[in-house]
Amino acid sequence: MYHTIDGTKYWVEINGQGPPMMLLHGFTGSTRTWDDVAGVLINKGLQVITIDLPGHGKTIYNTDYRLSMERVCHDLKYLIDKLNLSSLTLAGYSMGGRTALSFAALYPDYVAQLILESASPGLESSEDQQARISKDERLAKKLEVEGILSFVDFWENLPLFDSQRRLPEKVKRKIREERLSQSAAGLALSLRGMGTGAQPSWWEQLVHLELPVQLIVGEWDKKFVSINERMKRKLSDSSLYVIREAGHAVHVEQPEFFAEIVSEFVLE
Repeated sequence: MYHTIDGTKYWVEINGQGPPMMLLHGFTGSTRTWDDVAGVLINKGLQVITIDLPGHGKTIYNTDYRLSMERVCHDLKYLIDKLNLSSLTLAGYSMGGRTALSFAALYPDYVAQLILESASPGLESSEDQQARISKDERLAKKLEVEGILSFVDFWENLPLFDSQRRLPEKVKRKIREERLSQSAAGLALSLRGMGTGAQPSWWEQLVHLELPVQLIVGEWDKKFVSINERMKRKLSDSSLYVIREAGHAVHVEQPEFFAEIVSEFVLE
């Protein structure tokens, strides 16, 4: 169903009964990316809340407001209050992981446990941030000029997603359909407002994050393995899972195993 927050209509799905867990998708994704994982989590006795983030899926963003990571986190806080949840487990993949970490840094009292899949705290130097903003702006213009089909053809052939070529054809078709269901304007909006360069850097705040954190990465995703090893050294209460024979999107490549380790972390 839709929940309207400051003029933005967020698409939210709530399924199951039990301790609440919110899942945030990555760039070009939607609530659909969690379908296989959510079924297992619900069977384990969890309530699963999924959301289409601004620029994605069915969510209709209020363009009167400048999109930013801080604004989305503010909206998520409002939504959690609206759902009468005192705290919950927050999980996110890639862009959704950056959002989840940003939310935990801004509103730590709302998060009982944090699960970050292939995520980062952002970029440390202003030079790196500006370089990434410029790169994301080029991608946004590519979307606006060439359209969604051309962009998806380009995006799914990035080395980051090489491991997804091993997936069954049915799964690859589902991923491609989900990406193609997005709008060029929406993805451009997301890149400009919630890109890695546009968001705050949370590297210095990691030492102050006093809640249980589960870090998940695929062994073939060397860049994010290195990032998450650094994150683990800074976090006071964290575990790092490097999943064998998996790349950037562990929850897509090994959904049942992902759901098992996540549910064990939440329910223990």
